[in-house]
Amino acid sequence: MHENIMSDIETTTPDRWIENEKIMKSKLMKLPNWYQIPLINSNASHNLTDGNLVRFRGMIQDMHNPEFYFEKFEVFNTTTNEVKVKSGKYRDTAHVLENEKINYSENLISGQRQTLVVVSIPGLNDWVQQLEDKQNYLKHLEEPPNTSKRLHPSTKLKRSYDDTEDNLDEMEVDNEAVNKEMKILDHKDNTPDVVSREHLLNYPLPDVPSKSCIVKIYSDNENLKLNDMIEVIGFLSVDPSLSGEFKEDKDSMIELQIESSVEIITHNPPPSLVPRLHAVHVQKLEHCNPLLSNSVDQGVILSEANAAREHLLKALTELLLGDQLAAEYLICHLIACVYLRQDTMNLGQFCLNLSNLPTQKYPNYAQQLYDIIKQFVTKSYYLPLTIENMNTLTLLPKKDYECNRLASGVLQLSKDTHLILDETKMEQGRLDATGVNNIAALGKMIMTQKVEYDFKYYKMEFDSDISVLVLSEGKSLLPSDYHVPLKPEESSLEIFDAIVEAATYYLTEDLMNMIRAYLTNLKLVKYSITEDLQFVENDFIDMRSKSSSDNPVTADDLHRLLVLARLVSLSRGHDTLSKECWDITKAMETERLHRVKNRVASTV
Repeated sequence: MHENIMSDIETTTPDRWIENEKIMKSKLMKLPNWYQIPLINSNASHNLTDGNLVRFRGMIQDMHNPEFYFEKFEVFNTTTNEVKVKSGKYRDTAHVLENEKINYSENLISGQRQTLVVVSIPGLNDWVQQLEDKQNYLKHLEEPPNTSKRLHPSTKLKRSYDDTEDNLDEMEVDNEAVNKEMKILDHKDNTPDVVSREHLLNYPLPDVPSKSCIVKIYSDNENLKLNDMIEVIGFLSVDPSLSGEFKEDKDSMIELQIESSVEIITHNPPPSLVPRLHAVHVQKLEHCNPLLSNSVDQGVILSEANAAREHLLKALTELLLGDQLAAEYLICHLIACVYLRQDTMNLGQFCLNLSNLPTQKYPNYAQQLYDIIKQFVTKSYYLPLTIENMNTLTLLPKKDYECNRLASGVLQLSKDTHLILDETKMEQGRLDATGVNNIAALGKMIMTQKVEYDFKYYKMEFDSDISVLVLSEGKSLLPSDYHVPLKPEESSLEIFDAIVEAATYYLTEDLMNMIRAYLTNLKLVKYSITEDLQFVENDFIDMRSKSSSDNPVTADDLHRLLVLARLVSLSRGHDTLSKECWDITKAMETERLHRVKNRVASTV
């Protein structure tokens, strides 16, 4: 049965889908998995066929203005005098035969579709991509027939409907690709607007390979937002004539050009680089961990949590030079996320600052620690806080009015991305205005879990959920929720390179996968507060009575304890707070505050 459904999905066309939309959508939802629908992320787009159903998984980077198209239109066959009704839904170009003419004067029904720019999920780690490729790579797509039939040869392509009001005769496309290519060559000297691949892909993270799709949405109830992670199933559109470089030249003396040439090219990149996808189904992704099943079984997750935690604690304690307290805080940091937003408060954020790193003995300690962490988490990015980086990097997204698009920045990240800031790389130098603004932007994001997007004439804040780990020698210049000075063991300091090597042997693939699933699953677990928390109230009253006027215990201290207690409980496989976990939390905070107060002397 599933084989028949899969065959129907594989062979469907936009027209067949429109004729049986409900039935086809039902068949799509009944598939046990979608692995046989080609995933652009894991398969070369030049091996995919125009007009076939494909998938793309990514983050919404930008939203363009709605686009108008012809939902239904008539064509007249000049040879047979036959009149047909065709649809422009799920395609960019009119699939009209050479001897057919479009009737623009009557029986036209226009529609509107939302256009999204979707990029590869920023910061996706190699182990995730490798598992994705293993699950989704389709070897048969590389067979020769696909490359030769990428565009259906049975139809003569006409221009996109968007340009019809300018000159209807321009819809004729006899030898269009050839003629336009010649025109580009002829006018090469008059076309100064050349844009780079990086400009067109507009990826948030510099020097990271990425893919991009322009996704066209036909349903207005998707409730999609910037930076959402989504998976799209839709009809692929890779007609070369969609590229902005093929747009007709206009005489600026006769016609008012609403769009500049660089805007046209930016919004219409070559489909070979940025394919178009006409969505028939869009779903938001809560996570991007390929090890997890579609359903969340909270009982199973909690029952297996403690075993995974013990392995992770052992590995992190060794890597943190024998410091178990720092390892406990790091585990809490790795499973933390914003679970509730109330007015100006974000509940659950957990920025951790690990200081007193042994950089004199091991200058690249922070980088080595990150190289282990990225093996555990699905998405991460390592950012050395050098003077040059702060003065040159674009951290905040900014509206580019010349190209009419949102130019991305490093802080345009999807939820649950781990941002590791290496302050040990900061050297002497002078921050310019950009550098100062970047440091301020990082501080604001850490404190509020909001990122300020620059629209030139005004600023707009967007919610974020980015886990920030700051690695520093002394206390960080940046704010943090929890500051833990590292307390290395002398014996571990002498053999750190051997510890790293031993950790890679200890962390087998099976153990790694257990930890990877553990870290993602605990962010999906529902944690509840029971009414029987008299022990918390009693302890808070006791702490306040024993505090001094110089160092009073406040409601913020209680809030910090409750956030930590939640993570201590979850990490041990409990979905509510027990007296045992509360006592562990208090002991952790007592030890941490003791270290901070006494400023652990540098052992390095």
